[in-house]
Amino acid sequence: MRRSDDSLTEGERKVLADVAETGVHVVHVEATADTPGHSCSVGLFESFGQPEIVVFGLPGQVAEELIQAVADANDGGTLFLAGSRHEGLLQDYPVRFCAVPDEVRGGLFGVARWAYEDETFPAVQLVWPD
Repeated sequence: MRRSDDSLTEGERKVLADVAETGVHVVHVEATADTPGHSCSVGLFESFGQPEIVVFGLPGQVAEELIQAVADANDGGTLFLAGSRHEGLLQDYPVRFCAVPDEVRGGLFGVARWAYEDETFPAVQLVWPD
C-alpha cells in the first residue's frame, strides 16, 4: 500500500488515512458512456485479506454502508470470496460474490490500483437481488 506524504493531494491522503484508520475507503464512480455507475472499496485486501469489492446499481450511501458492513465482518474474521453466498448483509436478501476478471479490474478500481501502486490485488463483485 502506498505511503502518505506531502506530495499527495488532500483527496489522496484521505484515501490512505481512511484505510489506515478503518481498513477501507469507498469510492463512488458516476456512470459514463462506457461504464455503469458503481461503488468500490480500497484497502480491504491490505487490511483484512478480503478481495476488494465493487457493487453496481445502488445509491452511493447504501453501497457505502454495504461495503462498510463487509469491512466490519472482515474485522470479525469473515471473508467474502468469489463463488460465495451470504445472508445478513442485506436485510431479507442473500448476496453473492463473483470474481472480477483481470481484464476489467483496472478500469473499475482505478483508485485502488493507485493505492496499491499497480500491484495485483483480488476483487469481487457483490451481486444483490434486484
